[in-house]
Amino acid sequence: MKGFFKQNKGFSLVELLIALLIMAIIAGTAITLFGGVLETSRGGADRETADAIKRAILTYVNAANDPDLSTLGVKTGDSSQKLVNELAKTIRISGAGATGATITSQSSSAATPSTITGATAADKEIDGTYGPFLEKEDIKPEQNGMVGWVINVDSVTQVITVTSTDTADDAVITITP
Repeated sequence: MKGFFKQNKGFSLVELLIALLIMAIIAGTAITLFGGVLETSRGGADRETADAIKRAILTYVNAANDPDLSTLGVKTGDSSQKLVNELAKTIRISGAGATGATITSQSSSAATPSTITGATAADKEIDGTYGPFLEKEDIKPEQNGMVGWVINVDSVTQVITVTSTDTADDAVITITP
């Protein structure tokens, strides 16, 4: 009976290597799955951000009666980031329809408002203070490789599409009359 209790009670080198191999396989599988989940969640975040930009544009268009976004000084071919930045500011339209119309915008961090360059108010715009419609300026896509937003605005039907893009040349605004 004494010989039975004197046996070595440990793991052999082979048993330890097998246990480490099994743990390495499990860890490799978990890391691969986690990477896929992370990219999927970034894609979902980009879709939510695109929806927020779309809602901000629609809210501004309906509040200011500016379907072609001309009062903001944006036009077809402009960078989509310019429109996103303007929607994150407070916009004041005064004297719409008059020759001396004033359009100013002010971000929450700026001390003084600035006049929007290239903007003109017409008879259709409504005097007032609007926005901010987005929480922050300089909103970028979260997905790897995506650099900006493609924004298409149909000023007649007010159908707006916003998608992320991987090419800076595509990150522009298209406004159809």
